[in-house]
Amino acid sequence: MPIYDYRCENCGRFEKKQRITESPLTECPNCGGQVERLISRNVGIIFKGPGFYCTDHRNVKERARAVNRERQKDNQALLDGDVGGYVKQSEQTDKKIAEGL
Repeated sequence: MPIYDYRCENCGRFEKKQRITESPLTECPNCGGQVERLISRNVGIIFKGPGFYCTDHRNVKERARAVNRERQKDNQALLDGDVGGYVKQSEQTDKKIAEGL
């Protein structure tokens, strides 16, 4: 819920948490004086974190392409045997078993 700034003619400035759909206050809750809602300027928003853009704001086609690229990388890693050493270990185990027979 946003916080709005108001200026009272009698007691000065105050903030009020209101829903966007609510009408602006016309009377100060402290002294009953006339108020006006102030408009804030220079509000900066910074979105940080990995993947914010690609997960939330890309169009559907671009999102599908990104998913396909990731799947291709995973598939290539499996083909190369680069999955944390598990495939290579099982190959070595298979060789040892074959040598023992």
